[in-house]
This record gives sequence, C-alpha cells and structure tokens, in this order.
Amino acid sequence: MKKLFENKIVCRTLIAVISLYVLIAFVKLPPINGDEQSMFSEMVYGTAWKPFVYRTLLPTTVRLVSGVIPEEIHNSLTEKFESNHSLVLVLEKLKWESEFITEYLIAMVLMYFSLLGFVYVFRKLFDEIYSSHLWFKNLISVILLLAIPAMFQPNYSNYVYDFPALFLFTLGLLLLRQRKWNYFLVIFLISCFNKETTILLTLIFAIHFYKKDEVTRKFYYKFITFQLIIFAAVKILLFILFKNNPGGFVEFHLIDRNYLLFNGYSLTTFVVLLIIFLTIFSRWNEKPKFLKDALWIAIPLVILTFLLGFFDELRDFYEVFPVIILLISLNIARILGVEFKVIKD
Repeated sequence: MKKLFENKIVCRTLIAVISLYVLIAFVKLPPINGDEQSMFSEMVYGTAWKPFVYRTLLPTTVRLVSGVIPEEIHNSLTEKFESNHSLVLVLEKLKWESEFITEYLIAMVLMYFSLLGFVYVFRKLFDEIYSSHLWFKNLISVILLLAIPAMFQPNYSNYVYDFPALFLFTLGLLLLRQRKWNYFLVIFLISCFNKETTILLTLIFAIHFYKKDEVTRKFYYKFITFQLIIFAAVKILLFILFKNNPGGFVEFHLIDRNYLLFNGYSLTTFVVLLIIFLTIFSRWNEKPKFLKDALWIAIPLVILTFLLGFFDELRDFYEVFPVIILLISLNIARILGVEFKVIKD
C-alpha cells in the first residue's frame, strides 16, 4: 500500500478519477435539478427562490461564461444531445433540459475543479498541521474523497454551490492557519457570495486567536469588524438584487421533517455516530488546537440545521467536514503505526 500511495502519477490519477466519480454521483443521486425552488436554470439566470438564489457565485459564473459562447455553439450542442438517443436518456436520468446543456456542462467543469481544489487545499492544510509521510497524506486524501458521497441522500437535493463551499471554506481555514490576513479577506468576500455559512470562519478566528500574543487586541477586533462589514454588505447587496424573487430571507424548518427525530434510529446509525464521536475525541489532548477550536462551528451548524434545515441532511455539515477528517487522521495514523507529528501552532 505504501508504494502505491507514494507514486505521484498513480495518486494524482486516482484522485482525478475518484473526483470524477464523486461528481457524477453528486449530480445523479439526488439530481442537482431536483428541487423546484432551486432549479438549475433558475439559479443560473437569477429567478430561483430565496434563499437559494442568494448562493450565486457558481450560477453567476456559469451565466457569464455561457454568455461569451457563440449562439451557434449553444444550438449545436443542444441539437447533438437531442438527436442522440443515448444522450437523451442521460438527460432524462439527470433531469437536465437540453436547451441549457451548455450551462450544465460549464457547471460540471466548475464543480469538478472546485472538488479538485478542495482536495488540493486540504492537503496544504494537512501540511500546515501535521508532519507525516507523503503516502499517508495521499491515503487521507483518498479517504476524504470517498467519504463525500456518504453525504448524498436520495431524500434531499444536492446543490451547485456545495463543492465551491467545500473548497472556499477549507481555503479560508488554510489562510487563517497561515495568517495571510489580506488573502483571507478576499476569499471571505468571494465565499460570502457562495454561501452564508462563510461567517463561521469569523467564529473560528474569534475563538482561535482570542489569546494569541501575535495578534494585538486592536487587530483582533478590527479584523472581526472587517469580516462582519463584508458579510453584511454582501447580504444587503444580494437582498436588493433579488428582492422581487419569491421566498424569504431564510427558510424555517423547525417542525417539518425534524419531528422524525422522535421516531428513533437504527442500530447502524447509532454505531456509526458513536465510532465517529469516539474517534474525534479520543487522544483529545494530542489533537491540534487549531482543529479543536475550529470544531466549535459544529454547534451553530447543528442549531442552524434544526431551525433552518433538516437534522438528517448531512450536506448541511460540509463546513466542518475537513476539520473532522483532519482530527481523525491522527487516530488513523496511530492505528497504522505511521510516524506522525503535530506541528505546534
């Protein structure tokens, strides 16, 4: 196994192929066009329901790229798909409209590179926190990718902004760890146009750097203020741009499906959750402080999920996903007997 994961070409090919599999699974089950309030074409052209339309980074990028492609190419692609029986079947399976095939293909490319970017940034963050063998980092990268489809659920839709959220939030974590404040603010701004949970990066900064001598009190409060101003400005802008769209600023789902929580749960669910919980918190004293501080965002995520989402919709926890994988990496290293060192913050 070591030799396999030490080979650069093999690992890069493996990550590229698994990423492609994850992307196909992402758009297939459930389809990204499965929610009537956030239909793909309506997201791209800004007519979807609020609050989904606020997550506009990738949809707007798709619209801009599509806008510079000549109409002849749009028509040619549509005709090619509509005239091929096999391609028609693919469109039916995915619930894609043939007239927007150009936009779908652009979105697929952007989502694929977002996924690859997520893995790349995760590996950089791994190197900032741990010192270990290359083969082990490659192994964790593969585990990271293979774990993502476990959060795809047939009862819920996947959304075009999910992979960009994984990429941008993890990049924000990396920049916080590296103390690259100016770059962080730029990514924070961009990420605010993708998903409002970007504000959780502010919470991580507030917790982790609260008692850091390297950060003065003046800078600490100023940096938090900058983030809050950016977040508020983006939210106000999006509110104005989409004020005439149907829907509300947020969606409350406290009752909805959450009442099913009282129906009990299976033994398998209990065992899986118990293993994850024990793995995260075992050897707690050895775990990096940065990751332990970042894990605090799980609390507001759970609360927000109960109020504004559904308790069993796992995609609501994407922001804490890389933190959890990094935390359990230490345990996996100990089990495998891998030479592993935590880099002090």
